Amino acid sequence: MKTSAIVVAAAATFGLSAPSMRAAELPEAIVEVATVSEGRSTAILRLPGTVLGIRDAQISAEVSGRLVWVAEVGERIGQGEPLAVIDDHLLKLQLRNDWAEIERIKADIEYNQRQIARLTRLAEQNNTSRSGLDEMESRLQMLEQELRIAEVGRDRTVYDLGRARVRAPFAGVIASRDTSAGEYTEPGDPLLRLVDTESLEISVNAPLRTARYNAPGTVLRVEGDGRQLDAEVRAIVPVGDSLSRMAELRLALEPGHWYIGEAVTVELPDGAGDTTLSVPRDALVLRDQEVFVYTLSPDNKAIKVPVVTGAGHNGSIAVHGKLAPGAPVVVRGAERLRDGQAVKVIHARGEASPATS
Repeated sequence: MKTSAIVVAAAATFGLSAPSMRAAELPEAIVEVATVSEGRSTAILRLPGTVLGIRDAQISAEVSGRLVWVAEVGERIGQGEPLAVIDDHLLKLQLRNDWAEIERIKADIEYNQRQIARLTRLAEQNNTSRSGLDEMESRLQMLEQELRIAEVGRDRTVYDLGRARVRAPFAGVIASRDTSAGEYTEPGDPLLRLVDTESLEISVNAPLRTARYNAPGTVLRVEGDGRQLDAEVRAIVPVGDSLSRMAELRLALEPGHWYIGEAVTVELPDGAGDTTLSVPRDALVLRDQEVFVYTLSPDNKAIKVPVVTGAGHNGSIAVHGKLAPGAPVVVRGAERLRDGQAVKVIHARGEASPATS
């Protein structure tokens, strides 16, 4: 009891408080520190997004006929490989008919050419009328036009024969099938859905006011199914909804992270941000309804600095208080520290990242 009284009396004599004396008498504390960083802090919107396939096509028939074969759902198809086969027997018969028509017209042309040559000789000898020759020449011109039409018909049949084997416009997976082998199909009838699972992007609808802060090339944080990654804004659809005041953003996405149709959360800055100081969240001490951090004096003594917290993001939080960029703050061991207590630094982290929320 006498010793305690002497300590308190000495504190009063030299103008020191009892708590300060107790802090000075405490053993050296082992702490870990980080440094205060300076950066731009802005509010963050967390918005729902959806993973999409860039190339997602409903494949339809281009010719009529009975389906001989259709690829199965879930099957991976390479670009140019067949997706479905339509019976081409009637088209082959049509092609034979087209060739026969071409040969017939060519024969008529040759006959008319011979007749014109004969009538020309007779006309030179005044042994026939000119009108007969003119009629044959007109007939020849008509046959030449018929030949061109017949050749176009043949080319169309050849084209249709190629379309009887429906090929993949790009590599992908069969997502769904609308028909089966044995069914009859007409031009325009949907056959199946082909999706490129390697070319992905994220669609997110955001308030129009955020567009100026998230231009193409901006990197945003994306979360989903316990994973986090950064994705770059590929494009902003420059047409907003007049009712919801929302615009669509498209983010480029590497394959292998999420499936098409999966839900994700996208973090978008909601402003240009202000310059603030940030510290790691571990530096904050909440005691007796007060929030503060501990910084260090040049002689490694703990200095209590009250702060007001702001936006937080990725383990850092913006603070307002008597701190300077680069100043050390205690991030481990601060819970038991007292103002003025001596400390021993065993590890120093880097700067805290700028805080946003």
